[in-house]
Formats: sequence, structure tokens, C-alpha cells
Amino acid sequence: MSQPEEIAGTETEIKRESARRTRRSFVVGGAAAAAGYCLWRLAGSGKEDGRQLPALRRAFQTDAAIMRTVFDERGLSPTYPLSHATKLRLNGTVGLNQILKPESWRLQLIGVANPERFPHYAKDVTSWNCEYGSDLQPEEESVDLKSAPGNGGVSKTGAAVPPPAPAGASLNPGGAVDSDAGAALAARIEAMVRNSAKKPHQGADEAGPSASGPDRHTPGLLLTIDDIAKLPQVELVTQFKCIEGWSQIVQWGGVRLRDLIDAYPPAKIKGKDPRYVYMETPDGNYYGGYDMSAARHPQSLLVTHMGGKPLTQPHGAPLRLHMPIKYGYKQLKRIGLISYMNTRPDDYWTKLGYDWYAGL
Repeated sequence: MSQPEEIAGTETEIKRESARRTRRSFVVGGAAAAAGYCLWRLAGSGKEDGRQLPALRRAFQTDAAIMRTVFDERGLSPTYPLSHATKLRLNGTVGLNQILKPESWRLQLIGVANPERFPHYAKDVTSWNCEYGSDLQPEEESVDLKSAPGNGGVSKTGAAVPPPAPAGASLNPGGAVDSDAGAALAARIEAMVRNSAKKPHQGADEAGPSASGPDRHTPGLLLTIDDIAKLPQVELVTQFKCIEGWSQIVQWGGVRLRDLIDAYPPAKIKGKDPRYVYMETPDGNYYGGYDMSAARHPQSLLVTHMGGKPLTQPHGAPLRLHMPIKYGYKQLKRIGLISYMNTRPDDYWTKLGYDWYAGL
């Protein structure tokens, strides 16, 4: 039975239109697939920046720029009743390998305006060396040892597993020598190499040495813990947040970092106030950089007490940083150096794949 002419014409037009749209869909789909493949290749190419592909590192930087624009690190972190505070678990041991003799500790403060006017002035703060005892033993069985993405963390017993030493970090990495004379010679050669280095401390942990550590013969101040304790004392009950997904409410006691900065103000660099603060442990193994706005935040503390008791060495005694607007990996323990800078400082965990900004 033949179809009416109007129906036959409509069916022909529908088939023609369907074929046209099918061809267009294949062309668009193919172009989208090709573009996606090119973007995938582009995102996966290029030299890594801090163990991150360039596209991922740029994503970190974009997020940081947005956070700075929206919040400008002005916001205050929530505070809690003292009854909510708990004992903070350990969250890393980098820079805390040995027991520090407290009386030998000094805070090296670099970049202060007219440092000669202070009684703590030293022509070369890097010549000061802290003294150490035996290996530091964790005070708790459970240690959360952060590692670079993809690396291990703790042993089956919960003990920290140190990362492998970088190649060439030691002339006698296994500690094995043929004789006492051989051991003495190895130690002497290591000391000569160390003393000939431009910087007094060359970090030997997973991230390697910092590019922001001071050179030898750098002037500055050498402060004792008593000097720091003369600043106004502050207590906070705020939350410590680890980037690995856990958090705890902790009681902190110490002095505001901004009070230290005001007491020992930075010198201008090329006519401008420095934009960053850099910190590292006395051995140079752990280090971090911070925007001056974060350092001057009213809740950024140089901590001397935790839970109403003096800070313990596994938690960073005699001085550690608490910055509740940042993740825990930015909260440096056992601070041995604070330096004012105008170039963005090096950062331990940024070298291992994390974000430099680390804002919450």
C-alpha cells in the first residue's frame, strides 16, 4: 500500500536530517576525543615541580591565589572550651632525630633591622651549634609519620620508618669500617666536607637541603627561651588538622609570632617590608616558608607549652609553631632559625608533592 505523498516526503526529510546529525555527532565526538587526548598529554608532560606535574602544581597555585583573594588570611580559626582539649598525637619526626640539650639551644633570628642595637647580636649566628644526646625515642606507640605521596610511613609495630638517605649523604652510610683508624678517617673527611660547604647545615632527610638556609658568617640575633618568654604569654584551644584526614583539639601556650616580629622588627629589603618568614630546625633537616600575613596572624603561636605542660621534645621542644589556619605539615617543630625574606622560601613538604600554601 503506497503512502500519501506528504508522509513519504516527511520521511525522506527525517532520514536526511538524521544522517546529517549523525555525521555531525561523529565529527564533534572525534574532535572532543582528540582535544581530551591532547590535554591529557599536555597535563602529563613537562618537568616535575616538587614531585608534581606542572599542571597539578599550577592548580595548587591557582587555589592559593583564590584563597588569598577571598580570605587574605584574615579569618580566625574556631576556639573551643578547655574541656574539649586532648593530647596531640605525634605527626612526624623529621628534624627530631636526637635529644636536644635544652641549655644549648638558641633561636637564630636573621634579617632584623639594626641588629647591633640588641644585646643578643652575633656577627655570625651560624657558628652557634646545638648539642645533642642519644637518639630521640617517641613518647607514644602510635606515631603518624607523614611521607611523600606514594611512600611508606610506619612499621607494623607503629614505629617510624625513616626514609632512605639520599645518595651521597654520608661517606660511611652503613657505619661499617675496617678499623678504628678507618672510622676516624671517615669522620674527619665528613667534617672537612661539611665545613667547606657554603651553608652550615645541609639537610640530609628525604627532601634534601634547603635553598633558603643562611650562608656561613650571617649576622643576626641569638635568643634564649627566656628571651622569648619575656613576650606576652597567650593560650589558645584550637584545632590541629592533618592533611591525612585527622584532627584534634589542643591547648596551646606560648607567644604570638607577631609579638616576636614586633619586638625584633625586620629590616626593609630594597625599601620594602619583607613578604615572607622562613623557619628551619637546628640541624637544617626540616624547614618551611610562610607569608608574612600568616606569620602575623593573631593565632599564629610560638608554642612553649601544650596541654598546660612544658612542650616535650617529641612535640618540638623547646619551641614549635602552631598556625591553625594551616595544615599540620606547616607547623614546624624544634624551631632553630627564623629568617625574614623577600623571596618565597623553600619548603620541605612542597618538595615532596604537597602545597606550599597549605591554607585551611
